[in-house]
Amino acid sequence: MTSVFLYEPRDDRRSAIIVELLSAQMEPMQINDSFFQRDLGQINKDRTKLRPFLMASSARALDHIRNLRAAGCLNPVLVMRESRNSQKTAEALDVGADDDIILPMNGIEVRSRISSIVRRTCGHMSDSVTIDEITAFLDGRDPEISGNRVKLTPREYAIFQYLFVNSPKVVSRIAIYDTVYSLADTQPFDKVIDVYICKIRKKISAASESGYHYIETVFGRGYKFSPLLDFAANTDVLSASTSTTARLRAH
Repeated sequence: MTSVFLYEPRDDRRSAIIVELLSAQMEPMQINDSFFQRDLGQINKDRTKLRPFLMASSARALDHIRNLRAAGCLNPVLVMRESRNSQKTAEALDVGADDDIILPMNGIEVRSRISSIVRRTCGHMSDSVTIDEITAFLDGRDPEISGNRVKLTPREYAIFQYLFVNSPKVVSRIAIYDTVYSLADTQPFDKVIDVYICKIRKKISAASESGYHYIETVFGRGYKFSPLLDFAANTDVLSASTSTTARLRAH
């Protein structure tokens, strides 16, 4: 399930938007003006830099978008307005919005618009990216592994997608945790990410022809999505090192 920041101060509008987002498998994380008084630069470092913002059209919203961009945030930003207004749309785009949509929204359309923006942000032109045996889809679909679709739970999908789009960078456990749970009302136990990683690895290795799980633990730093060639190279180095050590001990 894709999570989105939702800035909509009006109660009557917010309820209808939430229902539509949930119907399209998008989880709204409600925010208000106080959210934008924080250090916005932290968003772009390691927390929620790919989570889109849905912003109700208003003078304050424009200021918030301007501040997001000034802080270096690259998150997709979509402005929601009640009727077409070329002047207002131009103002929103000029301060840094990526898209402008008219209410009432269609959740499926919004999801596709977000996927399109995320693809460009990540440097991908198509709606899918393939690494070795795995094809990940940037529109919310479950991945294909060795040609077969593998079902992931919403939390598993969020973690898998975050690691995949950041490959081959090392992602800290805290960054993964905050991506999935940063604004949740209840915080789970501190080892929950490790549990999810274990489950995702099992699903990947069971579906892949190579049996490789692709998610590597980088001790003291976190995890990274590691291509099969990297795994093979590391295995060869480890085997060579083990053989050398055995010969030295024999002598």
